[in-house]
Amino acid sequence: MKKTDLKRLAYFLGLNFCLSLLIGTAYLFFAGSHPLELAFVSVALVSNTVMLYAALALPAVLLFLTAPGRWLLWGALGFFQLALFTDACVYKIFKFHLNSMVFNLVTTPGGLDSLEQGWGMKAFFVFVAASMFALQRLFWKLSGPAAEKHVLGRGRAKALAALLLCFVIADKGLFAWGTLYDSVYITRNSQLFPLYQPLRIRSFAAKYLGVKLDSEVRAGIDVKYSGLAYPRAPLRVEPPAKKMNVVIIVIDSLRRDMFTPEVMPETWAFSKKAAVFTNHYSGGNCTRFGIFSVFYGIYGNYWFDMVGERRTPVFMDTLIAQGYDMRLFASSKLSYPEFNKTCFAAVPRAGIYDEPKETDIAERDRDISDKFVEYLRERKGGKPYFAFVFYDASHGAYQYLPGFEKFEPSADTNRLALNKTNIGPLFNKYKNSVLSDDHLVGGILKAIKETGGLKDTAVLIMGDHGEAFLERGRYGHNQGYSPEEVRVPLVMYLPGHAPYSTADATSHLDIVPTLLPLLGVKNPVSDYSSGRGLFDRTPRPFVPVFSWDTAAIVRNGEVLEMPLEAYKGGVKAYDSEYREEGRKGAAAFSPLIPAFQKAAKKFSK
Repeated sequence: MKKTDLKRLAYFLGLNFCLSLLIGTAYLFFAGSHPLELAFVSVALVSNTVMLYAALALPAVLLFLTAPGRWLLWGALGFFQLALFTDACVYKIFKFHLNSMVFNLVTTPGGLDSLEQGWGMKAFFVFVAASMFALQRLFWKLSGPAAEKHVLGRGRAKALAALLLCFVIADKGLFAWGTLYDSVYITRNSQLFPLYQPLRIRSFAAKYLGVKLDSEVRAGIDVKYSGLAYPRAPLRVEPPAKKMNVVIIVIDSLRRDMFTPEVMPETWAFSKKAAVFTNHYSGGNCTRFGIFSVFYGIYGNYWFDMVGERRTPVFMDTLIAQGYDMRLFASSKLSYPEFNKTCFAAVPRAGIYDEPKETDIAERDRDISDKFVEYLRERKGGKPYFAFVFYDASHGAYQYLPGFEKFEPSADTNRLALNKTNIGPLFNKYKNSVLSDDHLVGGILKAIKETGGLKDTAVLIMGDHGEAFLERGRYGHNQGYSPEEVRVPLVMYLPGHAPYSTADATSHLDIVPTLLPLLGVKNPVSDYSSGRGLFDRTPRPFVPVFSWDTAAIVRNGEVLEMPLEAYKGGVKAYDSEYREEGRKGAAAFSPLIPAFQKAAKKFSK
């Protein structure tokens, strides 16, 4: 290959780089208007485009070696530019990037019609597609003379390369600084650009640079710079004359079928005077999104916006505005996941107990129970309280207090060697850990009753997500959306309400819409949540569940798993037994996707 040919390739890619940069400026309109934010996203746009082209460089050289390969290169870059343009359009509409969920919608008969896109929009897309490929021909023509004359010159080319490298260094450095010092104007843009790779050095900085993390959380973003429309309207609140206390108890990794008189006798007995939701789903398949859905009542994709802006849930804001004494008791620190920057960002540190001294997790669970019971017995009447108790023993290690080895044999198992024949003792250990935590829950319920609280205290007992034990080939959680991972118990006691039970599908998203009206909120639920009241018996089309970069639509036990990022591959459909189905199964969910997408962008400006 001639040296001139390599120069021509460089100019050809350079012209495409400029086009990609131009297309990418569309994302800048989705950022806020704070000066620091505008500076960061401008640098990040150039940096991200450089990173994309760095990945494209080697395949481009290989294709350039042959004449047929050059045709493929032109076509590939045409598709690449079209994908960038399409991604910007998708982001504008849905606030997430191009992925196979969108591809499924486009390729399914009637899918585009469900988005109500007219022929004018389709014609415009065809025009843009034709233009992208025509520009490849134009760039090729222009790159020849530019290479012959080497219009940049060696010195300018080196200077330009150094400048682009500076943009990358500045981008990564700014983001690392933003994560260390809670600059929400930077961190909230971690998902603004397609395939953007943020640099996070919190653990490194804490360990090697002496940076102190997890101190009192700073105030959130100025509302005038916010990208959120949450809530959609200011809350209208008429506080009740007598405010009820609210207690939320969460047992980590508590799956639905653990709610039996054998495994959870204390909660089971308490449920006889409460409402029981036997077909209840978490809003996520892991702690982060499960707890998020409990306190915000909105789709899990908003986790990233809320942590980026430090936006607190309106549920907690309402409690604080009404003078509640806020108390949090957790076996593990509430800074990871970053609940101290989301759900509990407005709770004073004095009201948080999340660093028990014990090393044994079951003992830490006992410690937080004792601390809450002590609080109940010492508190003075008059001021209402909110309490959140978060047990951790049933998460991963499956530890339990002495005397609770009911299910045997109970033993740890090498996780790398797990299979269906040897997982029994580990499952028994998990059940014993749930039994142990249920005993602690019983102690709390007893203390609430003995201090006279049942007449004016709402008590909710639930799991944040479930836990699979190879029933369908998966172990743990955050693996998929099997019933073992996403179905959890929910027992809710409301003073003055008769016992109640339903097998209707309910969700963690429904908890806030149930509690806020009891606190005097008069707004329609749609102003602050994507859920509905737990006692609403009208059929619901589906239940949404989220994870880091995927989400699921669950309907009558059937599941459509959808990637929220391009690199996660295609959609997957599962039947009610969580057996993967083919394209026909996915197509059956297509009519539901527009409603899902509408809710997923509901609280964005």
